[in-house]
Amino acid sequence: MDDAREAEAAPAAALSGVRVVELGGGVAGPFAARLLGDLGADVVKLEPPAGDPARRLEPFASDRDGRACSLVFEFLNWNKRGVVADLATDAGRDAVRALAADADILIESLGPGELTALGLAPADLRAANPELVITSVSGFGQEGPYASWRATDLVLQAMSGVMAISGTSDREPLKHGLRQSLYGAGLNAAYASLAAHLGRLRGGGGADVDLSVLECLSSQLVLNEAHYAFLGAVQGRRPPVQDPLAGDPLPAADGWVSLQNSGLIPVARLAELFDDSRLAEPRFASVEARTEHAQELNAILTEHLARETRAGFFARSCAAGYLSGQVQGAADLLSCPQLAARDVFHAFDDLSVNGAPVRFPATLMTLSRTPTSVRRRAPALDEHADAPLARTGRARPPAIAGAGGEDAGGPLAGVRVVDLSTVFAVPYIGGLLADLGAEVIKVEAPHRLDQTRTWFGPYYDNAPGQDWWDRSATFHVVNRGKRSVSLHLGHPDGRALLGDLVGDADVLLDNFTPRVMRGWGTTYEALRERNPRLVMLSNTGYGSTGPWSPFRAQGTSLEATMGISHVTGYAGGKPSKVGQSYPDFLAAWTGLTALIAALIERERSGEGQWIDLGMYQLGASVIPEALLHFQAHGEELTRRGNADLGALVSGVFPAAGEDRWLAVSVQDAAQLDALAAIVPGLEALPENDAQALTARVAAALTAWSREHDGAAAAARLQSVGI
Repeated sequence: MDDAREAEAAPAAALSGVRVVELGGGVAGPFAARLLGDLGADVVKLEPPAGDPARRLEPFASDRDGRACSLVFEFLNWNKRGVVADLATDAGRDAVRALAADADILIESLGPGELTALGLAPADLRAANPELVITSVSGFGQEGPYASWRATDLVLQAMSGVMAISGTSDREPLKHGLRQSLYGAGLNAAYASLAAHLGRLRGGGGADVDLSVLECLSSQLVLNEAHYAFLGAVQGRRPPVQDPLAGDPLPAADGWVSLQNSGLIPVARLAELFDDSRLAEPRFASVEARTEHAQELNAILTEHLARETRAGFFARSCAAGYLSGQVQGAADLLSCPQLAARDVFHAFDDLSVNGAPVRFPATLMTLSRTPTSVRRRAPALDEHADAPLARTGRARPPAIAGAGGEDAGGPLAGVRVVDLSTVFAVPYIGGLLADLGAEVIKVEAPHRLDQTRTWFGPYYDNAPGQDWWDRSATFHVVNRGKRSVSLHLGHPDGRALLGDLVGDADVLLDNFTPRVMRGWGTTYEALRERNPRLVMLSNTGYGSTGPWSPFRAQGTSLEATMGISHVTGYAGGKPSKVGQSYPDFLAAWTGLTALIAALIERERSGEGQWIDLGMYQLGASVIPEALLHFQAHGEELTRRGNADLGALVSGVFPAAGEDRWLAVSVQDAAQLDALAAIVPGLEALPENDAQALTARVAAALTAWSREHDGAAAAARLQSVGI
């Protein structure tokens, strides 16, 4: 389909008319640009003559023309047009200048300072186009002592602090499986780019967005930074023996399940779930008691779970109101009835493996009026070289009247948000909206305050005091920048007051299970009668539709069911949870992308819309390698411990000092030669035996790293390009 016919056939989209230029390749930047393309932006991808390195990522499939295609590249780059621009030539650099002069957003991942070194300094590009947003994605940011360091998923996760709290204390720190840092950074780059663009529409100018993948990862340490700031306490990794109801996977008859105590359901009710009175005994009533008697509790749970399938237990326990999950792999996700009901997967009719269409995770969120869509496959190299790309003479959208301009206090200054949510993912969205300048009003029930006021994190000075509800560290971090009111929404008067707030609001946030808002008569359909411009985001564990929509969920149980735990864990070991409530951050970053896109669209149409965000379906889009590998090869990716995807040799090795570690990722033969010049014992390495090579390098690195300070050793290796 040609571009004109495609545009005519495409449904209304949130970012229609927004031009995005992508430069640099890899994973994070292209993923961000693709997300904007899914929302309707016109994305032009610039590649070097050899193509984006992601074109060479496994696995591969053949299209109907017999071309070999990287499925990961396809996933990262649909909804784009593609041209080659050789930045070593004047013509290539002129192509960048021409497209940037006509663009709204430029997303680049060339590396710190490289645009300037090429004669394409951001200041010069914005001088030619003062309304341009330039988002620069790099491992460590554009400035600082680590700006020039090489970054891989392992290195970034290690340095972010997330690995320090992941794994068990008797083993080395553990990373999330596959390429989580890069997909998370892509989500951050998407919402940050849109926030800056909305700020331009609201009367500001263009902006430079310096996005550090490391900082995106470190922002997940919300609970940990609160403990340190309030108590000086540094969290370590989990002990080998821990509370069996902390969500770590438990064995079932055919796999693994997760069961978590939420505080809302008495632990004694487990006696009813398993029809076993032993589970109601006081020795299992508290976290401390369960940890002390973990061996006994594990034995009881294992006895019962051995008689149940993981899917059967998941359905039964969730229907009873428990926070439960099942560890799913790629095959489970591809056949999942909930993902099918939510229309998560997309297949192209000209891309298949062994005659079966390849199915890609595509739908992250549902926007009621302007749904996301997949309109075209990833471009072949230089596919659109002869297509007209410039939009000469186009009229830029006018600034929003009364928005206040670039000095008004942030790109979202003047936006009013009503936040009905509790605990984590959506309150964190509200906190980040406040960071961006929005006025956020947090609404709590007077008889049921947000649980983070009491259940999460320490009190200031470790003393509850008389006003304990205002002294919780985690509550203050997540809900920063907000105003607060109390409303009893179970009472008609409370709902009437909510209506007054919503009538004057731009955004409404909630994370109730779907039945709650329906029961109160406060669905989007009802509220938009009061305020047609309202943008409402409802975040639930599984979304508002589908057979699992009534199930309650929390980050730990979702991490298992999403498939992330299946690819995370020590090599040869069981599935593992990593970090702190990781799915909550995926939901926050994705929700912000959808929200800001809806606000941008509203300035064109004058209408709001409802965003239905189901956290569960986000998991498939951050482990695409697992789903694509299964379809290409008919096998599940195994847990790789701390091995970087695509690295020659990688891992975590003990450094000098107590619980100090060195993360090393050797990408190719040249880096291996550089390593051999520093680390003894790497002479005459086996060339054709990958397993023997890995064992030799790991042994030599272990012996060397034990004798060196970790930070100094990392700096030494980085100095030679490792």
